[in-house]
Amino acid sequence: MVHSSLGKIGWTVGGPVTVVRALLEVLGPEGTLVMSAESPYVSDPSGWNDSRVKEEWHNAIREHLPVFDPLTTPTTMGAIPESFRTYPGTKRSNHPMVSVCANGRLAEEITTEHSLAFCEGRGTPFEKLYDLDGQTLLLGVGFNRCTSLHYAESLVPQRRTTNHRYPLMVEGQRTWVENEDMANDDGVHFPVVGEQFVTNNAVRSGHVGEANSMFFSTRKLVDFAESYFARELR
Repeated sequence: MVHSSLGKIGWTVGGPVTVVRALLEVLGPEGTLVMSAESPYVSDPSGWNDSRVKEEWHNAIREHLPVFDPLTTPTTMGAIPESFRTYPGTKRSNHPMVSVCANGRLAEEITTEHSLAFCEGRGTPFEKLYDLDGQTLLLGVGFNRCTSLHYAESLVPQRRTTNHRYPLMVEGQRTWVENEDMANDDGVHFPVVGEQFVTNNAVRSGHVGEANSMFFSTRKLVDFAESYFARELR
C-alpha cells in the first residue's frame, strides 16, 4: 500500500505514471501494488467543508450528484493515485467514498469485498492487507495519510465515528444511503501513533527523489496502533 505526494518527490521525467511504473517494476509479477482512491465528493455536500460550494447550492447538488462509477469517478488522493486508477490492469473496489485500487497478482482478492459501513474496517481491502501481511510505503507523506490507522482504530470499542451519506443505485433507483464510518483524525492521534511506532519498531527510512519516505509492516503498525487506541481513547 502506497500513500504518496508527487510534489514532495520533485520533478519526475514522465510525471506520475513514471512513479507507478517504477513501483510495479520493483514489485515484479508476484507483487501487488495498492493505493487508496478516495472520492469524498461523492457524498452529501453539507459535509464537504469546501468554501467554494455555497449552502444554497446543496439541494441542487444532491439532486444531480453522479453516482460513484469505479471506472470513471476520479480520486482526490493526488496525481500518483489518479494515474494508478487508470493504469492498465488496475482493479478498484466498489465503495463510493473510500475505494481502493490494486494492480498485480492479488488485485482481485484485495478489491472484491468492500463493506459500505465502516469502510476502513472489517470486510474491506484494509483488513485484507492486514491478513495478507502487506507492507506500507509512505512516499513523501506522514502517518496522517496512512489509512491503515483508521482500520486499527475501527477494531477498538471506543472508536470515533461519524455518518456519511451518498447516492447509490438500489434496485435500479438512485437512492441516498447513510452509513456509519470512522471519523477524521484531524491530526489528533495519527501523528502521535506514527512517532511512537517509528521509535519502537523496525521502519526503513530513505529518500525517493526529494521525498522523505518510510517503509514498514502494515500488520505491525495496526497491532501497535490498536493497542494505542485501546489505551488512549476513553
